[in-house]
Amino acid sequence: MKLKSFTRRKIVDHLKKLIDKSRGLDFLNMVESDEVGLDPMLVHHYSPSGNKYLERILRDLKIESKDSIIDIGCGKGSAMRTMLKFPFDKVHGLELCPQTAAIAVQNFKRLNFRNVKVYVVDAASFNNYKDYSIFYFYNPFPSSVMSPVVDALIEAIKESEQENVIIYNNPICDDVIVKHGVFSRLCVYPDEWRNGIFVYSNRAFQESRLLKV
Repeated sequence: MKLKSFTRRKIVDHLKKLIDKSRGLDFLNMVESDEVGLDPMLVHHYSPSGNKYLERILRDLKIESKDSIIDIGCGKGSAMRTMLKFPFDKVHGLELCPQTAAIAVQNFKRLNFRNVKVYVVDAASFNNYKDYSIFYFYNPFPSSVMSPVVDALIEAIKESEQENVIIYNNPICDDVIVKHGVFSRLCVYPDEWRNGIFVYSNRAFQESRLLKV
């Protein structure tokens, strides 16, 4: 049964890639870090995560037009494409690799989305985290890199009066997120590979939008 399920998934993934290719899009092909000159010990490979699991979380968060989201380590923009199904004011991404970022930009240009931007920047050096209410990670890097990124994010939102939410897919650095005591893990969602997706907030559950789930 598991083999049949895996084979079915491979067939579906292949068909999705063919459909994207026919439209001049490239969201779904993986990119290994060393293929684009990045150190695999510091930057994990790109693989797509825009799917029904992320969509479910965003539905539960009751996204409104005042919300903005940033995908930290966005790669080719697969997760951002899913985010664009919701009424975000801004859907932005950070990507360290210029070649991969250029593919994301081209993807969204072909789809004619206007509220999208991809920054080519080291996530720990990004200065505008305060402009977003929701942050998305799909296991983009190990704890040695994740730690200064989270430090920068927390520093940027320390004066924020809004609720800030982190969505962390395959959360291998959970301890890095919670160690400051600013963010608490409020929900655990399933994902495609059974690694889990953790959702954190800088508000207590009783005060969080997640209470509405």
